[in-house]
Amino acid sequence: MPRATVLPDWLRGRSGDARRFAQIGGSGSQAHARQPGNQRLPDDVLRLVFDRSPIGIAVSGLDGRWIWVNESCRQMLGYDDEQLVGAASSDVTHADDLLFDQQFVAASLAGERDSAERDKRYRCSDGSFLWTRVLAQLIRDDAEQPLYFVSHLQDVSERRHAQDLLHDSERTLRSVIDNTPATISVKDRDHRYTLVNREFEQSYGLSGHQIIGRTDTDLLPAGAIDDIHARDLAVLETGQTTQEEIISVAEGRERLLLVSRFPLRDEAGLIHGVCTAETDITERRAEERSRRERLECSELIYSALAEHRFVLHGQPIVRLDSGALEASELLIRMRKSRANGELVSPASFLPAAERFDLIGLIDEWVLGQAIDLGACGHRVGVNVSAKTISDPRHVDRIEALLAGNPTAAQNLGFELTETAVAGDLDAARSFAIRIRRLGCVLALDDFGIGHGSFTYLRHLPVDFLKIDAQFVRNLRSDEEDRQVVQAIVGVARQFGIETIAEGVEDEATLVELSALGVDFAQGYVIGRPLPLEECWALTEKRPSGDTHVTPG
Repeated sequence: MPRATVLPDWLRGRSGDARRFAQIGGSGSQAHARQPGNQRLPDDVLRLVFDRSPIGIAVSGLDGRWIWVNESCRQMLGYDDEQLVGAASSDVTHADDLLFDQQFVAASLAGERDSAERDKRYRCSDGSFLWTRVLAQLIRDDAEQPLYFVSHLQDVSERRHAQDLLHDSERTLRSVIDNTPATISVKDRDHRYTLVNREFEQSYGLSGHQIIGRTDTDLLPAGAIDDIHARDLAVLETGQTTQEEIISVAEGRERLLLVSRFPLRDEAGLIHGVCTAETDITERRAEERSRRERLECSELIYSALAEHRFVLHGQPIVRLDSGALEASELLIRMRKSRANGELVSPASFLPAAERFDLIGLIDEWVLGQAIDLGACGHRVGVNVSAKTISDPRHVDRIEALLAGNPTAAQNLGFELTETAVAGDLDAARSFAIRIRRLGCVLALDDFGIGHGSFTYLRHLPVDFLKIDAQFVRNLRSDEEDRQVVQAIVGVARQFGIETIAEGVEDEATLVELSALGVDFAQGYVIGRPLPLEECWALTEKRPSGDTHVTPG
């Protein structure tokens, strides 16, 4: 252990006694002054050596007060000699480091240890704190009695700053790993888990310490282990990154996962593990599919408009008491291409147009055709979508077109479904008021299928109720359907509204509907949807009072 030599004169004056000075920071060997044949170095040489040392050196008494500090120490902390000598070391020590100093002093004086090394913070003259690496030693005399402490201080603020940045980076990385929606895991060459993120823990319902050190055999069904190990092994052996999409079914829900595996290497470049990241891309693929479908639908609608491939068919609506044609409902169709006149079912493009907010374009095209027909004296009905009546721009354009064609407006009727009304009753009411003010009539389509069917009649000015086909189809055999139709007719009469039965397929049903007081009928027994020219020709030939038209 360090032993003391004679205390130099320049230090003795500071210590105030005749203690001998040890080889500061010595290795425990006897100082030169103790060895025969060696001459003691002059005090001025010793002071020059200590003051010029690039490492801060401080000597303190057993009471913790500094006896001497060298130039490097003073510059390091920013104090002058008078401010440090005689001051307690604890006065410039960070509060969090005091306990360690106190424990070292107590252990040293108890003979348990004579040195300690650690990072420590000192308060500088400007109030900031400096990180230092401190080697503190207790110096004893030949009788093993403690004399004073010697401390070596090395500025490690840059290292500590770098460590703090590294720790911050590690914490940030861990936070990123834990908060990413992907499940991330790392396994070593023995297929044991060495790291998992929070998402992985949640997916297995286990904490990290319950997973780390275990293998897939402990966590997965036996049938899945061989395949996973084979894929991990391929990465470990080839060092190549792999990606694949797999379908996973959990709790009855099917998910599409993107599974990425890549090798982990040590400083020598040797592969020591494999990292696996599983990302749920179900919604991403659905969004991509939706964008693709939207683009396809948009191209389809715009090209059909530009190439005049939309066509209208008409289905007649007749008055039951006279058989006279009341109107024809306009139904849109589309040709496949200019060259191919084959018709495409509206079910193949109308739902998509509605979904992607393109239905307004179709509604406006149909309305333009309907206005032309109405101007020629044909009474026609037009279906209008919920999105169209909820868009003020579309409604304004419809109103402007009708205002400029009063004759057409008198021959034009609009049909709104219950779904459209339920989605935005205020918009439906506003639309109804505006178009009826111009002379158009309004029908509430598919009536009876909604829970609030009769409630709408109190708030919506309509001229016709179209009884949904599901209540008409089995009217003669289903008493409940018959009662529903009878109730609709009764309520409609109280509101001064006429009724139209949809989906009528036979003569017997026509007779039953007439007996129940239904005003109009529409369906295959009257006539199938036909190209307008054929529809007009067919209805013009029907004799008065005939309620049946055989389709051509």
